[in-house]
Amino acid sequence: MTPFFTIITATYNAAATLPRLLESLAAQTCRDFELVIQDGASTDDTVAVAESYRHRLPSLSLASEPDTGIYDAWNRALPRVRGEWVLFLGADDALVACDTLEQCHAALCNAPATASYAGGGVDLVGHDGMVVAYVPYLPGSADERMRGAMPFPHQGLWHRRTLFSKHRFDTTLRIAADYDLVCRTWTSENGATVLPFAVTRMQRGGISDSPQHVLRVRWENAKVAARYFPGIWTFSLFIGLLKGCLLWTVCRIVGPRNAPGFLDTIRRWRGLPPAWTGL
Repeated sequence: MTPFFTIITATYNAAATLPRLLESLAAQTCRDFELVIQDGASTDDTVAVAESYRHRLPSLSLASEPDTGIYDAWNRALPRVRGEWVLFLGADDALVACDTLEQCHAALCNAPATASYAGGGVDLVGHDGMVVAYVPYLPGSADERMRGAMPFPHQGLWHRRTLFSKHRFDTTLRIAADYDLVCRTWTSENGATVLPFAVTRMQRGGISDSPQHVLRVRWENAKVAARYFPGIWTFSLFIGLLKGCLLWTVCRIVGPRNAPGFLDTIRRWRGLPPAWTGL
């Protein structure tokens, strides 16, 4: 039977974190879903960990082969998708509750035929497992916010499968290809469906939270925004890129492991709260 949902996960040496995602999926009260894992030829036990859940996730589709990054892995996974609605989750993400897919199913069964996207909230979780922030899906102001960066968390965004009959992720981008896809395809009409609850628990501390990657994140966001919106190259954007260069330089000098603590020490001297440690 064709599933209603597809969860796509790209993995690479994720044996330590993948069980968090797999446990949350195995516990779902709604079983009308498949999990598509695209592994990048991991050298640890990632594939074995995934296989160990096959009896609890019978609709698991698993492939392991070299890829050029997460967006290439997602593109490789898309031809195996059977579900009507697709969600992209990281190996260390998790659904919020055991009835999350049940709630999503009830809401999306009544989604307009014109809806290409449906968004729910994302809980941002610190290393201690506590929720540090809740980010809702707010499509109402997304048209303007999209000029600078992804206006909502991708981990809470359902995509209708038909989107991918014509579109793929741009693999020339390393960080912002999800933002690029949304800029290409999202409108206030096809993205108006709001799920008024949290869908995903997203672990803090990823690339976007690292000072050494701020420059790449800001540069790719600017490059994508310039493809679709006029007037992007403003003075404030160049100042943001300059700050990104400064953070990258600090990481090169003191090392990426020491940089967060070093930078937050400077922030405390300036009377500012820490921004890089404790994520």
